[in-house]
Amino acid sequence: MKKITFIIALFFCCAGTIIAQQFVSTEPSLKKVVIEEFTGIACNACPSAHKKANELMNNNPGQVFLINIHEWFAPDEYPNFKTEDGKIIHGALHGFGTPSGRVNRSTNFEPSPGHWEAAVYSITRESAPCNIAGQAIIDEASRTATITVEVYYTQDSDAETNLLTIAMTQDSVWGPQVNGESNPSQYLNGKYCHMHTLRDIITPTWGDEIGPTTEGTLITKTYTYQIPEIIGDPNGVEVNLNHIDFIAFVSNSFIEMASLPILNVCDMPILVGTQETVFPYFENISMKQNSFCSNNMTFTIDMMNRGLDELTSIRMQMEADNGETFEYEWKGSIASYEFGKVEFEMEVPVGIHTVDFKIVEANGLPFNYSMEYETICDEWNVAYLDDENGEIILELMQDKFGNETTWQITTDDNTVVASGGPYEYYFGQSTATELHEIPLQLPLNQCLKFTINDAIGNGICCNHGDGYYRIIDGRGDLIVDGNGDFGDEASHVFSIEVINNIDENEELIYNIYPNPAKDYVKLSAVNAQHSVLRIYNVMGMMLEEIEINSDEIEINVSDYEDGIYFFNIDGEVIKIVIKNL
Repeated sequence: MKKITFIIALFFCCAGTIIAQQFVSTEPSLKKVVIEEFTGIACNACPSAHKKANELMNNNPGQVFLINIHEWFAPDEYPNFKTEDGKIIHGALHGFGTPSGRVNRSTNFEPSPGHWEAAVYSITRESAPCNIAGQAIIDEASRTATITVEVYYTQDSDAETNLLTIAMTQDSVWGPQVNGESNPSQYLNGKYCHMHTLRDIITPTWGDEIGPTTEGTLITKTYTYQIPEIIGDPNGVEVNLNHIDFIAFVSNSFIEMASLPILNVCDMPILVGTQETVFPYFENISMKQNSFCSNNMTFTIDMMNRGLDELTSIRMQMEADNGETFEYEWKGSIASYEFGKVEFEMEVPVGIHTVDFKIVEANGLPFNYSMEYETICDEWNVAYLDDENGEIILELMQDKFGNETTWQITTDDNTVVASGGPYEYYFGQSTATELHEIPLQLPLNQCLKFTINDAIGNGICCNHGDGYYRIIDGRGDLIVDGNGDFGDEASHVFSIEVINNIDENEELIYNIYPNPAKDYVKLSAVNAQHSVLRIYNVMGMMLEEIEINSDEIEINVSDYEDGIYFFNIDGEVIKIVIKNL
């Protein structure tokens, strides 16, 4: 037998009842896709197809997954990727030359690589009847994988029962490939790095039957799988635990020779266990800014206990790249191989900094584990208006994929006060741009945050058209100036003030310098009369009131946070930028 599988299936289907899922979302979602690519080592055109599939996966992160099935043009020499499951799938779904591939086993699209982009674009915009998620825990010593999969139905499926399939793929296997140089990202010194190769199907080839498939149903299945050391005969390939993935998908029904179409897909995170008694592990670190105009942040750490004993305490030290340090001690309870959350507040420096999160003690014992995390604390600009009914202008130049671009402006309590997108997708064009000029009337005297998002994570620039975004205030000044190369998200903080009596001309009674200032600000004048200086922040709060009785005074601002301040001297207002960090 190629494997031993133990299955536990739990069904919860009760309208109006809270479903106790662990991994899967219960919110409606769009479909994700898997491309089952039929390929071969002796296939001249296959590296170009690999390149095309990689581009689709990279341009659609978290939405497109790949399984490479070797059957034709696949000699028995090393590395021999042929499998019994692959032979069955190839026989039922191939029906075309090599290379070819099915996207979610859809029969609406031709399987040639030239049709994959259109299929991915179309299917990933369809509503998914179910969501799927899970995880795999591998005991490295015994090579035993415990795979838990959850399927939640957000709507009724077309069939009374569906089919759940789990495939194991492997990356980074070096070997020969005809014409491998045509895909240079996987080619080095005459060798080809084979990726996404099918190694085994954990379930039956066409999947395990699951049901009921009605809205509100949660199905949980757990499989215990013994990972072989080598797969393939002859000239089999070692199964490297560091290079495998588990991909799970749900198919609608078995039709003629195959289960199709695929309704939704996921890949599962792999957790490698240890034989250590104490082993806390950072699965993820996230950060939330408590106020747009503050450098006080709340950090949430998703922690896994990879050790054999219950985790009851950790002591952490955080060190930023500018030398600032912070300590935190947590006490609680996380069972072996379970997850927990650690949450705490910490001041972070303004700007972009790398913070090293270190665990120096666990369960009272010395421990050494760390993860770096990039913190971002925004500075903010001030937009000026002539009157309280004035408008600022958002200029947004989209690229070809306007359908991926959205933006919003939120207040400090995360209330959305303006938003826009998605915009048009210019299908069939290699590059395209379109300018959107959006007038906005926003709340005054508040911290506002503009956030632009790209759903795929490649910004609004470069290969698909040079996009950008700008915010211009009522005086025509540029408040936000962003190029399109921002990845998946960019944000900027600003406030809006009415000009009123702000006069930034150079003919002032008092000379205030330096500006920007650090640690101190000096005021000088000739024959100064008795005056009062009042210092305000961008929120309009008066921070300090100082009497002026001499021609020159020095004001200590070393305790002020970085930002913009207004110095009001007898009705004259001067904007001062303070940068102490």
